[in-house]
Amino acid sequence: MATRPDSKLQFALTETRIVETATTVTVGAVVKDGNADGECQPSTDGVDAIGIVLSLGALAGAANDRVTIVHLAGGCIVPVKVGTGGATRGKLAKVVATGVTDAVVDVATPTAANVVGYFTQSGAAGDLVGLVPLRSWATE
Repeated sequence: MATRPDSKLQFALTETRIVETATTVTVGAVVKDGNADGECQPSTDGVDAIGIVLSLGALAGAANDRVTIVHLAGGCIVPVKVGTGGATRGKLAKVVATGVTDAVVDVATPTAANVVGYFTQSGAAGDLVGLVPLRSWATE
């Protein structure tokens, strides 16, 4: 477990978004666009992911809260919540329902996986660890 998640945000592309109605987000969660401009909602599979929640507003991540996200644009390291399966430093990261975990590249029997970056630290489910954000896909 990382005692303190890596965080280097000097060149991060951040934006305030409103949490979509009937959804909630947490710090370190991966999000995608909401149904209206300026909104975001949780991404449980990485499809159409645009960013990672950096901080919550007065409503603690509930619907209609104003949260700050870091876009998946590289140039920084952002703390992200580790999901089931854990995180390994240096590995590509994919989204699962509980957070972000290792994407295991498999060229023998490839299946496409949405990738949201690569880990700078290792951790177990529920931990916050560093991630260099990027939007891509890999075969696993």
